[in-house]
Amino acid sequence: MGNYKKSMLIEGADNVAVAVEPMKAGECTLLAGEELAANEFIKEGHKIARVDIEKGAEIIKYGVHIGVATQPIKRGDWVHEHNVYDDFEELNREKRAYYRSMAPDALDYSIKYKYTKEELGLPETIMGYKRADGTFGIRNHVVVISLVQCSNNAAQRIATACNVPATFVDAACGEFPDRFARTRRGFITAGTHPNTFGAVLLSLGCQQTDPEDVAAEIRKAGRPVVNISIQADGGVNKAIEDGIAAVEELKGRAEAQKREPCPLSGLIISGYNGGSDWTSGLSANPAVGEVIDMHTSIGGTIVHVSGRGGYPTDAASYEVGMRLMDIGDFFNEDCTRRGGKGLSQVNPTPGNKAGGLTTMTEKNLGSFKTAGHGRIRAILDCGDRVPGPGEWGINQAQGANDAYATTTLAMSGCHICLFTTGRGNPIGNACMTTIKITGNPRTAEALADMIDYSAKPMLYGELKLQESGRELYELLIRVANGEPTKAELMGDYSWTTPHGTSYNGDY
Repeated sequence: MGNYKKSMLIEGADNVAVAVEPMKAGECTLLAGEELAANEFIKEGHKIARVDIEKGAEIIKYGVHIGVATQPIKRGDWVHEHNVYDDFEELNREKRAYYRSMAPDALDYSIKYKYTKEELGLPETIMGYKRADGTFGIRNHVVVISLVQCSNNAAQRIATACNVPATFVDAACGEFPDRFARTRRGFITAGTHPNTFGAVLLSLGCQQTDPEDVAAEIRKAGRPVVNISIQADGGVNKAIEDGIAAVEELKGRAEAQKREPCPLSGLIISGYNGGSDWTSGLSANPAVGEVIDMHTSIGGTIVHVSGRGGYPTDAASYEVGMRLMDIGDFFNEDCTRRGGKGLSQVNPTPGNKAGGLTTMTEKNLGSFKTAGHGRIRAILDCGDRVPGPGEWGINQAQGANDAYATTTLAMSGCHICLFTTGRGNPIGNACMTTIKITGNPRTAEALADMIDYSAKPMLYGELKLQESGRELYELLIRVANGEPTKAELMGDYSWTTPHGTSYNGDY
């Protein structure tokens, strides 16, 4: 018996394992009681063949098919994109055809909860800021909202001087109606977000956006708002001076408001996976899924970005399941029109692949674990506020890169995003609070200034899933009560309103 390198066998049926430590050629690991020697260097987080795999045979991970061998693979070989074909598009079409062939009542769409409220024993309330429109926030931001690209710099200077969030826009002038409608919605949802106390709107003066139209919508939600125009105010310096004065006045009013008890179940939260690596689907994502299950069990509200669609097994009704598949078909066909092959041509990303993920199916299997075991009740459009408790999907068929996805979630009124990242990402949000979670020990240590929670103990079996999920939920409660996140401490207040066309039922 030698010194074995650490590895992980996820399911007994898998024909690949994951190297938890780098393995040089000739070094061994122990899997299910059998010694396995590496034939070549295997990077940390990458796959090693457990058995000989013939050309054309399935690659099995998580107990399911994730790709096809493009050449014979020997036991102990490195398994990655050089010898694996990503057949995601073909599998996706087959799976959708299978579900479309089923009768509407063939699946059980009932919603089952993993826990009871009593056994979780969570506090009934958190301390938040009550709003005139009946919502509550966990932050009391004054937000500077630039209404056109030409006023971005001045908005940034005001926000920096006052240490408040600002939102920016890459156009908002000369936009076609469908895109401008989304842009306008981005302005309004930032100004009326539950975590927003009030807003200062900054415009150039000749832009497409009507500042008073946006201000009127924000006032309807009971939030104070100030309009400043660079042209009408007498130039950039005067607008910045007046903007700083307006922000400071609103900040004084916000600081005078006291936190009050608000229901924990009233928190709107989401799980999102960005910058995946081999650890994401094994630790950070399942821990987030556990929090999602806990929150739904106490009557909480969850929102998911459904830009790439889904399947009836994710839905609370046949109709929602079909809508998820329609969204996915639209997105996949749009990818094919643009790039020739489909989503797997650009995903997994180079960073995902460097982190050990080879195919889109493999990446999705890990990413989906952030959603827990709930079912989506309905699909909302980008910018729609969630109707009430339960799990809701957002139709953002442009896709879900990190900036678009987090802003999409914020536009729904989401209070907190549980953002998992194997590779590391500093992204925050101008309105929604973002908690960053990683399962990668190197990321947790090297990028500690951007990571709020490390799921490393779960990865190494030091904590059970339920224990890690409970720890993360307790952190969420502290953040809801005012504990700052790493993104907030760094002043990362991103906001990128998605401008793509979402699928609306017509191809």
